[in-house]
Parts: sequence; structure tokens; C-alpha cells
Amino acid sequence: MRDGRFDDAVVIYLEITQLAPRRPSGWYGLGQAYNAIKQDALGTFGEQPEDAPWRQLLTADALLANGQLTDAFVVYRATLEQLPAMVNIHDSVARIYATTGHAAWAARERTKGTLSPADCARRAALCEFRAGRYRAALTAAQAQPDAESRYWRARAANALALAAFNHLDGLADSAERRSVRATRARAEERYTDAVAEFKAALAFAPGDPALLFELGSSSYLARDFDQAVATLAPLLHVHPDDARLLEMVGYSLLQLRRVEEAVPILKRAVDRDPTAAGPQLALGRAHLQNGDFAAAVPLIEAQLGTDPDGSLHVQLARAYTGLGQRDKAAALLVRSQELQRAAEERNAAAGQRKITPPK
Repeated sequence: MRDGRFDDAVVIYLEITQLAPRRPSGWYGLGQAYNAIKQDALGTFGEQPEDAPWRQLLTADALLANGQLTDAFVVYRATLEQLPAMVNIHDSVARIYATTGHAAWAARERTKGTLSPADCARRAALCEFRAGRYRAALTAAQAQPDAESRYWRARAANALALAAFNHLDGLADSAERRSVRATRARAEERYTDAVAEFKAALAFAPGDPALLFELGSSSYLARDFDQAVATLAPLLHVHPDDARLLEMVGYSLLQLRRVEEAVPILKRAVDRDPTAAGPQLALGRAHLQNGDFAAAVPLIEAQLGTDPDGSLHVQLARAYTGLGQRDKAAALLVRSQELQRAAEERNAAAGQRKITPPK
């Protein structure tokens, strides 16, 4: 696993699960190895224009997995126009129809996804996946480097990882079992449940640094910033240059308005990686809270292009006002209102999305 030889790791973990089927660590390692294969495959889809529809399809799959049916439906429909050969989209749309009580629509949609035996001979990964033979689908997908094969590599590896983790959940309680349950809760945005599960995992492995980090980051997501700091600050003392710890402790202190403590930690995070947007913006906000407007301006200004709703423009306007540059502040406030209106229009449009009959 450390060497990135994930396929070899899978072979060994499969052997471990056969030799010791009740050992949680074997199933946990197997799930992690499959998950690493999935992440490796996902990483092959970059920012090139030809990768855009594949990223969109993967987004739709994730939305469906998380139960965001209407959003998934809209993205699937848009993706099908760009990838008409991906007939598995019809399977997913049919599943959405069936789940939302449209059985007749689901039946019609399924008829659009049929493939001949000759098609399956050419597209083995797709057909093996549809048949639920995920290991065979992964093997077929790994034999080719094209985009469709890389897509099925990610999908099949994900299905195999979930199967390993589901098996683990049926074994005796363990740190691995609780870690999987915590990760699932966090993916479903049940952050308080994730915190409870990581605490339970730590009862089996007291002081485990990886579990402590996950507990701290989950506490942050649950908005328990005091617990996040209490959990992560000791780790940061041991690992003072760890980027993840610097960011998470700095963010938590900022949320608690302990600005004097947050600033030096966020400065270290920025110094460690000057290109990281999150620490830069957090440090800019810390300077703003501290009344250090001159220091805040360049840090916030660098992120204006990513402002989704005008809030960054408002913060930068506050900094310019503090410096007595009211003309610049006024222009920023005008732009912030434009961005806010655009965001409201997008939200209104998203609220009007609905699941429509088959075309």
C-alpha cells in the first residue's frame, strides 16, 4: 500500500481474509486497498475538456449514492447527451424513477439500456458490472487505458470496497469496524454520529494518531471547535509542520475567535504551502478580525475569483474601509450584491429542478 502497488495489496489482503475470515484488520485493509484503486482511477480524470463529461458522470453517481435523487437525475440527463454510449446511465435513471414511485417510467428507461452479446464482448467491464460481478469488472477495466475503462475501474473498485466494509460491519466490534461506520456517517454529513464512532474506535486503540486526527476533523465538521482544538493541538505539538494539523487547528481557533492563537498557526500553514487557498483565506480573515487590515487585503483579494456569493467581496470591503479607502470598498460592495443576486438565482433554479418522464 505504501508503495502504491494497490493491486498486489488486494491479492495479499484477499489471502488474509481467507486465512483469518474473522479478523477485522484483513477486511479493513482489503476495503482500503480497493478504495485506493478507486482514488487512483478517479485521479486520471483531470481538467482536460475531454474528461469533463466523465467527471460529470462520476458526480451524478455520487449524488445518487448519497440519495440526492433530483440533482442526480438532472446531471445524468445532461451527461447522457455527451456520453450516449454509456447505457448504464439508463440503469441509474431507472433506479431513480423506481425509488420515486414511477414504475412505468422506470420500465421504459430500462429498455433503452439493452446491449447485445457482441456489445458485451467489446465492453466486458460494463456488462460484468451490470451483472454484479465486480471483481470481473475490475479485471476487465484494468486491461485497457481508455476513459470508459478507467471509469469502470473506479466504479468496480468502489463496489468491492463497500462489500469489504459491509462484511466488516458484521464482525465483532473493533477499531476498524467503528472507523468504517464513522467514515460512512461523515460521508452522509452525520457529523455528530461520526464523532461518537471515532471515540468508540479510540477505545480499542487509545492514542492512535490517525484516529485522533479523524476525531478532531469530525469534531470540526460537527462545529465542536473546542473539542477539535483539544484533540488536535497535542498532535500538532508532536508534528509541528503537518499541514493538515496546522490548517485544522488554525481554522478551529479562528471559529472560536481565539485570533491571537490562530494567526501564528495559520502563518505557518501559509509558509508551508503558499499556494493553498484555504489557509490564505483563513489568515486573511484572522487579520480582519484582529483589525490588521493591511495584512488582510492581499490574502482576501487573492481569492476573490472564487467568491460564490459575494461574501468575500464584503470582507475585503471591510478591510479597505478600515484603511480609509472608501471608493474601493464601495465598488466591492456593488460587486458583492451582483454575486449575491446571481447566487440567489442559481438557488431558485436548483429549487425548481424536478424528475421528468423519459424522453
